[in-house]
Amino acid sequence: MESLPAGMASYEQGIVPVPVAPSSIARPWDDWRPADVCYLHDVGGIHGAGHAGRVLVWASLIGGWMQQQGIAVDLDVVRWSATLHDVRRLHDGHDPLHGTRCGAWIREGCFVASHGLRASHLNAGQLEQIAYCCTWHVPPDQAAPAMSPELICLKDADALDRVRLGGLNRRFLRTGFAAALIQQAQFLCDTSELQTCFRDAQWDAVRLAAQQMGVWSQPDDIHGHAGRLHFFVT
Repeated sequence: MESLPAGMASYEQGIVPVPVAPSSIARPWDDWRPADVCYLHDVGGIHGAGHAGRVLVWASLIGGWMQQQGIAVDLDVVRWSATLHDVRRLHDGHDPLHGTRCGAWIREGCFVASHGLRASHLNAGQLEQIAYCCTWHVPPDQAAPAMSPELICLKDADALDRVRLGGLNRRFLRTGFAAALIQQAQFLCDTSELQTCFRDAQWDAVRLAAQQMGVWSQPDDIHGHAGRLHFFVT
């Protein structure tokens, strides 16, 4: 397991405070939903919109927790990386170049072109960070030039949603905060798949399940408040 950045302590309590950063309050998380046209493969598959929505939830919470620890992290980069990282997959099997393919797609301007106003505020540095995270989320940690806070958020959030595949070894999580979310990740996965709309609208199903858990951002959230994510046992 990679060592944590300075100031990043583990968090093992069963009830996990959910940090809500002021910068995240004005926009609902649907603003980071990828356009369906971005997906090369199956928007309704195991790496599709449902996966993207769940990774968005966990990456946002991990990023907010990092900010509470005094670690500088760009939540816009974190959230776009969370939702875009698998959109250039060719299939659901072994596709080791899908991260590189996604990074190139972003750097070529295709992401901005397909998302209009939702991406228009991102500067060149942020776009490069998103491309970097998407590129390096696939290889082992030690292969990446640097494990930036944004990349750590993405990799831990992506790992948490491995519960949908039948299991997750906490040894492969980089932060104690993420390790404390494993049962919640299983609960979100299970309840999102039980929503009646899941078959045809996975993103909407994840939103509904996350709202029921109290972990989906709303545009009218109170500035600076700290919500609480209850410890769910499936």
